[in-house]
Amino acid sequence: MPRKKKFKDFPGNLIKIKVLEDEIKYFKSLIQETDTGHIYTTIDALETRVKALKGIETDDPFIYHRTDPNLI
Repeated sequence: MPRKKKFKDFPGNLIKIKVLEDEIKYFKSLIQETDTGHIYTTIDALETRVKALKGIETDDPFIYHRTDPNLI
């Protein structure tokens, strides 16, 4: 269920987003031709988390079931 109310951002989210984006960049550098499916899964999970922190809707059913924005 998509969140309708936007929550005020705080500097902690900006730091989390920056760290996660750096991690995404790192994991993308590890991708090889074969045997890296787990890395793609990790990248997808991190990208979904960044979208949640930025308040962008995703199709992940497990992100928006919480009511407290600090738990996301």
